[in-house]
Amino acid sequence: MSSGSGGKPEGGTQPGRPAADTPQRLVVRSLDPDSDSKVLAANDTAVAVGSQPTPSDGQTAQTAQTAMSDTSASGAPAAQPGSRAVAELVGVTLSGRYLVTRKVGQGGMGAVYEATHTLIGKRVAVKVLLEKYARREAIVQRLEQEARLASSCQNEHIIDITDFGTTDDGRTFVVMEYLEGESLAEKLARDTQLPEQRILRIVAQAASALAAAHAKGIVHRDIKPENLFLLRRKDQDFVKVVDFGISKSLRASDEAEEQPRLTQTGMVLGTPLYMSPEQARGDDELDARVDIYALGVIMYEASTGRVPFVGSNYLSVISQVLNEEAKPPREIRPELSEEFEAIVQRAMAKPRDDRYASALELLNDVNALIDDPTRSTERAKITGPRKKPVLRSKSPLKIAIWVALVAVVIAAVVTTVVALFGSSEVVKQRNEKAVVPPPPPPVVVDAAVAAVAVDAAPEAETLDVTFRTEPPGALVTVDGVERGQAPVTIPLVVNNHFYEIIASAQGYDDKQITVNTFTQKDKVYTLKLKKTAKGAPPVHLKTTPPGGKGSGDATGKPVNKTGGELSGNPFNTEPTKKP
Repeated sequence: MSSGSGGKPEGGTQPGRPAADTPQRLVVRSLDPDSDSKVLAANDTAVAVGSQPTPSDGQTAQTAQTAMSDTSASGAPAAQPGSRAVAELVGVTLSGRYLVTRKVGQGGMGAVYEATHTLIGKRVAVKVLLEKYARREAIVQRLEQEARLASSCQNEHIIDITDFGTTDDGRTFVVMEYLEGESLAEKLARDTQLPEQRILRIVAQAASALAAAHAKGIVHRDIKPENLFLLRRKDQDFVKVVDFGISKSLRASDEAEEQPRLTQTGMVLGTPLYMSPEQARGDDELDARVDIYALGVIMYEASTGRVPFVGSNYLSVISQVLNEEAKPPREIRPELSEEFEAIVQRAMAKPRDDRYASALELLNDVNALIDDPTRSTERAKITGPRKKPVLRSKSPLKIAIWVALVAVVIAAVVTTVVALFGSSEVVKQRNEKAVVPPPPPPVVVDAAVAAVAVDAAPEAETLDVTFRTEPPGALVTVDGVERGQAPVTIPLVVNNHFYEIIASAQGYDDKQITVNTFTQKDKVYTLKLKKTAKGAPPVHLKTTPPGGKGSGDATGKPVNKTGGELSGNPFNTEPTKKP
């Protein structure tokens, strides 16, 4: 197995990843052991592999030496192998039941050994802190935290940690299942591009494991190919997520209100190649979406043969993670499906609100792609609704035009409302002005008293309207009253009344129009009469004078049917003519 910090072999597409070595190798990563913060950021994969026969002591020392030299090649000093403490543990029984048989590998924090449970004969892996860290409380608590968090998830795709304790010299150790296989990092060191379906099956199992961890309030924070371990079961990949060493519990313990801070505020934890933008910024509040981002990067690397961002140093990679967009996977490998690319791009979205909200949501989309060559409706949902629209910048001129249009629409609406509701008041006021007050009641006077002069009623507002006809000379009637031959000018009272105007001429059909002097201010109207069809009777129109049927004679004058002394108009001073 390889033992670097996540780089690919020299001469490969991704710089910084040492070449894979023998199958006995442990995937480890070490940083400067003299710095506590760097030690806390180090990665010790708590697994071991060994399909080969158990090597001799000399072979073990050689394997350890190779592992440490590879680690040093990645930029971090390696622990010295062959120390007395290491030699003493081989053959030692820990906690009275774990017989250490050989050393598998060593990282920045501790060494991993193969051991056998003496009571049941089960082979296990034991991670033991290095002696120089045995007295550092933060390191000890971190190792114990890894044991507690990993064992609490209870998912078949998370490495099973069964026990922890201390050696006779006071060093903390944890006991976990012994895994035979290789990490995804080692697989990618040999085969830089994996088939799409194989990637999906690996990611589906990893997403299932993370969903279980997230449900417990645990964020791994260091998902990378080294921490996805591949076993072979029924000739298929079986994934184990390992190394919860820098994971974080998002839920406060019920037993202790104040847990010791195992990571420093603002410290960047994780591997830069798989780090989310919020991790790269050193944000305090990290959630499950950092793990989703890392899974997206793993999908990108496994499908294209390279990581999204490559740099010559740590800060170069961090800068790209924060500021640059990754090249779409299908531009590098066109045979990838659109849906696969859509999943990768959504998982790797820089704003975390644009990513999958949970590992289960990611898992649902991945499962929709697995063994689905028919491109069903469920598969189509991955790309269609979730393609982000292209944001086009709007020029200031376009913005100004839109603002002006909106203002015009608002002004038109306001004007319409005012016209509708205000016109009713205006009509009411004008009608009040146009109403002629009724005559005062009759005054009874003695015969000897001279007639009392009564003030005439105020004159109503009128509009002189001229009516013309074609042919000229037609008889014009207004509301049933003949007003003369056209052209004729008639004063009409300005009110909200529709006057019925009829023009009649010999040999022509009558022509009728209506005029409202309140709303229509035209002063000239022309009525065009149509000749009566040959042999047909002429069309004559009749109108009802104002006041209703039988309320007046042909001249529009009211007919008095009361008789008696008050016959006629009481205000008429002319004597009544008797027939």
